[in-house]
Formats: sequence, structure tokens, C-alpha cells
Amino acid sequence: MKRILALLLALTMILSLTACGGSEKKTETAKADYKLSQEVKSESVIDGVMTDISSDDAILTKTVAPWLETCVLYEVNIRQYTEEGTFQAFEKHLDRLKEMGINTLWLMPIHPISETERKGTLGSYYAVTDYKEVNPEFGTMEDFKHLLDKAHDMGFKVTIDWVANHTGWDNKWITEHKDWYKQDDKGKIESPYDWTDTAQLNYDNYEMRAEMIKCMQYWIEEIGIDGFRCDHAIGVPAGFWNAAVYKLKSINKDIMMLAETSASASLTKYAFDSCYNDYLYGQALMTKSGVATSSIKDGMEVNFNYVGDSFPMNYLDNHDKNSYEGTIVGRFGDTYQTLLALSFITPGMPLIYTANEEGYDHEIEFFEKDTVKWEDQPKYTELIKALSKVKTENKALNSTNKEIEFLETSNSKLFGFKRSGGGNTVIYLSNLYYDPIEDISAEIGFDKATCVIRHDGKTLYTDETEMTKEDFKNKTYQPYEFYVLVVNE
Repeated sequence: MKRILALLLALTMILSLTACGGSEKKTETAKADYKLSQEVKSESVIDGVMTDISSDDAILTKTVAPWLETCVLYEVNIRQYTEEGTFQAFEKHLDRLKEMGINTLWLMPIHPISETERKGTLGSYYAVTDYKEVNPEFGTMEDFKHLLDKAHDMGFKVTIDWVANHTGWDNKWITEHKDWYKQDDKGKIESPYDWTDTAQLNYDNYEMRAEMIKCMQYWIEEIGIDGFRCDHAIGVPAGFWNAAVYKLKSINKDIMMLAETSASASLTKYAFDSCYNDYLYGQALMTKSGVATSSIKDGMEVNFNYVGDSFPMNYLDNHDKNSYEGTIVGRFGDTYQTLLALSFITPGMPLIYTANEEGYDHEIEFFEKDTVKWEDQPKYTELIKALSKVKTENKALNSTNKEIEFLETSNSKLFGFKRSGGGNTVIYLSNLYYDPIEDISAEIGFDKATCVIRHDGKTLYTDETEMTKEDFKNKTYQPYEFYVLVVNE
């Protein structure tokens, strides 16, 4: 049976592209073979595409795109980024983001938003009407392609948000394929949680899974994006993600897959390159209250849930945290710059959310228009630029390098660690306490090092300065003072 399906695969691939639409633009990608496994359930193979693959299936081989090693991720809220709230208007910010050291863009959902059961005036980006179109609020598909092409020409990678757990109520799947949705005993389609503007998809239905994969395939193969941030990834079976990624990486093996969930071995063994470092975020949040540095350490060490070369995504903010838990000013106060530096230097990749560079002290509306009020010189641009340079130029900070060594200090409030690899070492040292600490010594492990970033608690310095191990003996540190040092072997 599966041999027959394999023979039909080539024809099926052509038909699947027709179902999801087409585009004249093609992107050269690193392709891999797509083969049918003998281990999958025969009923889960739809139109020659596997839709449910166990993480133990031998056909799966974990790969991580080389460009992810130096990824500096930036979440773009298109609606609120400019007064126009369009792809075209956002393009004007690409030069600024490039100068700041950003190399990867994550666009919040760009698909049309359902009107039925809509929340607020404009609705949630996560109530998707059509997976194969763009939200007219943001512009046209041609506008998106223009943005994508320009970003690619400038060296950016571009990923989009993918909402696989649910759709909006106006999605045609509801009327054409009601069985693709979860229903109660009376046949009424259910909403997940209190997300009443959305309808819960039924992952027991393999036909729905296949269509979801085809639509993801469309954005990789026909439009040419570089990957997905997958919303509420834990709400979707791992077997589906394995199957989807296996198919997508047969088209372009160098895509990024980021899961919006804490790491689990079932998700990172194959499907996802990265997951949210929720534990480190929680510990960072408590720093301004004087959290023990041992708790920070626990959040930094990459545990068994990150299988193979998978790694954490370290964040201090995102659209959910900003809109529902307060601004970075309210949540972190004076600790923000110190912790931002830590998020770049600790194992994994860092995330910057829209207007973090501004130090934006405003909770951005989620369902209404609420344009960011940009300053001419965003407050944290220089720091992000310096941190991005350290992240991208030092192999010790490669995302898949999980090695970390904590420094010995004479006071636990002085926190330090170093990461080594590829012929160099990067050292982070900071006072994570809200009071000065005096007569403190730290062993950096080298006779001398180049200080590339220093913040004395008030002023940022990014000029390179040679320092020796003697500079870190019997020293006084101001609240949240920190250093980033580089040693080249």
C-alpha cells in the first residue's frame, strides 16, 4: 500500500501546490529527500504526505540550520509598528533594525482575521480566517512579497507566526469540513480555553492535518519564508509537528521552527529547534526583588528537554507579556539592561519585541489600533547593537553551544559565567542586586580580557578596553553593574 502511495507522491506534490495557490517567485533552498516511512499508520498518509510520525521513527534525523547559530530574533507587531500599520510602512524600519544588529524577523500572524465573535474592533491576529492569504489591514500579498524580498536582500531571515491549534469562526473549513473541528456531545464546535473568537481544531482528523501541512508548505515553497514561530505548540500533537517539519524540511532543510511553549523532549527531539525559556523568564522577573543567583543559574542551564542541538529562546518580553502583564519598565525596572545582556550571553538565542529598544512604557493594545510612539533615538539601541555584535561574532555564543561555566565570586550577589567554543570565550559578570556590593572579588579565569560592554549602573560603555584579572579583585559594584568580556585564544 505504502509503495503505491510513494509512486503517487510526485503527482500529489503538484496537486497540493494547486490547492494552496501559487506564486511566480521561487527561492533557492537546500532540499532534502521526502520518503514514506514503513512505521507510520497507513491511514495517516494523505495524498502521499505523512501526517503523524512518532519521534522514535528512524526516518527522522535532527538538523538545525547553520544560520540559527547567530540568530538575533525580533518580533514585529505590524499593526502597531507604524501609523499605517502596513507591510509597506514597516519596510522603512528595516535599515534601523539592520543597524541595530537584528538578523531575523518574526512577524506576528499576517493572515486575515475573522469577524464572527471578533474581540474588540480589529480582532485577534490569532483568529485566522484563511491560512493562504494576508490580512488586508496590512496590505496585499504583493506587498508582503515586496517586504520579504527587500528583507532577504538586506540579509534578514523572515519567519511568520503559525496558528495550528485553532482557527477563526469565518474560516471556510468550518462550513466545508465541520469534522475538522472538535465538537461537544451536541455537535457544537468548541473553543479552546476562553478564546471564544476561535474554534478548536480536531487533530484526530488526518485530512485536516494534511491540509494544514500543505498550507505551511505553501509559505515555504511558494512564498519563500524562512520558518515559523508556532503558537500554542503544546496544544497540537507532537506527531503532527514531526510530520509537518519532515515535509517542510524536504523543501528547505534550513528553516527555523520555534515553539511557543516550554521545552519538552517530545517536541525538540525532531520538530523544533527552539522553545521558550519560560523558567529563566520567571527568575529574571524576580531579580528586582533580590532573587537568589542560584535561581538564575537554574534557568540558564540547558536541561534534558532540549534534545540534540535544540536550544532555548531567551526573552524578557513578547506581545503576550507586554499586553497582559505590563511593560518592561514595570516588570523589570532598573534590572532590564543587565538582564537583556544576560539573555544574549546565556545559551540559546535572544528575542527583542517591538519597541523594546525604545524602553517603551506602554501596554500595547491587542484588539485595537495603538501605534507605537517612536523616539528619534530609541533608548536601548546602542546596547542591543553591541550585544548583537558579541552574539554574532563569537562562536562561543553559538545557539547550539550549551556549555556554561559559572565563575567563583566572593559574594553570591556578584554573578558571573563564561562560555567557550570555536577558539574564544565570552564572560558575563554582574551585580544582580539592588544595592551596591563592596570589596568583592571574582576569578575570571584569564590573566587579561577585552571588555566590549560595560554598564556602571547608570552609563553604558561599548568602547573596547583591556582589563586584567586584577581589575576584578576587591572591587565595588553598583546596583546592576555588568561587564561583557571577550578572550580570543
